[in-house]
Amino acid sequence: MTVISLLYGSVYFLSSHNLLPFVISLISVLGAAGIAWHSYQKQQKWHQEKQDLENHIQDLRDSGHLKQTQLEKSLQNLTEKFNNIELENIRLNNSNLRKDEFLRQTSHELRTPLNGIICSLQLLLDELYDNSDEETELLQQAYQSSLHLINLINQVLDLAKIEAGKVSIELKPIDLHASLTAAIYLQFGNFRKKNLQLYRQDFFQGIKIKADPNKLKQVLINVIGNAIKFTDRGNITIITQLRQVKSNPSDSPITMAVITVQDTGIGIEPKNQHRLFEAFQVENESNTNPQGSTGLGLMISKNLVEMMGGSIYLNSPGRNQGTTVEILLPLADQESEIDDSNIKYD
Repeated sequence: MTVISLLYGSVYFLSSHNLLPFVISLISVLGAAGIAWHSYQKQQKWHQEKQDLENHIQDLRDSGHLKQTQLEKSLQNLTEKFNNIELENIRLNNSNLRKDEFLRQTSHELRTPLNGIICSLQLLLDELYDNSDEETELLQQAYQSSLHLINLINQVLDLAKIEAGKVSIELKPIDLHASLTAAIYLQFGNFRKKNLQLYRQDFFQGIKIKADPNKLKQVLINVIGNAIKFTDRGNITIITQLRQVKSNPSDSPITMAVITVQDTGIGIEPKNQHRLFEAFQVENESNTNPQGSTGLGLMISKNLVEMMGGSIYLNSPGRNQGTTVEILLPLADQESEIDDSNIKYD
């Protein structure tokens, strides 16, 4: 009863003073404001949830894009590796084909000198010839066939050692002039046989190089032998000199001994020159392989020269324009006081 009396009294008081409409309006406004604020809070919460959802979706998209990028990169790397494997497989297949051709050719080359030796010696043993000149010629044929045979065998053995990494190098200071003279002397018979002129020019005397004497002799005999083999007429020029060279443009130049062997022979097409330092490679077997070259000599020479700290280069203007081979070798440690007035600079 008391609460009802107070409520009735309050309404009567507000009515008697014309305040009741104002209070009702105020209550309505406050109610509407409360509803609006509640709605605003719900709207803000909804917007926040929406924003959080959009951010989450974007994060998922970014993560998916990142994963896709990583996947594409991995796929690209795998593709590159696969292509490299394919190229290596092609190279190995080509090498195997060249080896097969080499074995076919070498088997024939081994039989040819052996037959020459056997036939010549058989004729001597049967005493079919009483003329000493004819016997001498037969012995010479047997001797040349033996040299050819041992050269083929040595090249096969050298290749096997190189591929197995079992080539031993003993570097020591040696006289370049003496080593070159010895190698040329061993080729005098071939020079005379083909009636080739030999020109030699030494810009320096007493050049000491750091090399393996036996391996250097093998390289020189091979390079000079090739020049004789592929030159039917004309001359061969052998030059020794010193040259300032740089391994890289930023490096300081160093002095190297250079042996140059120039011939007036059949030459080599420029497009084929880079292949001649690979195993089992000849430019054209039908035209430029008159002596049955195995295609191993330059490859073996390149490996031996590089093992001695040097390099070897081949250049030819083209067919029937001759060939030039340059062999660069390091000087011995004591080769530091030589007169540099004639040193060439690259």
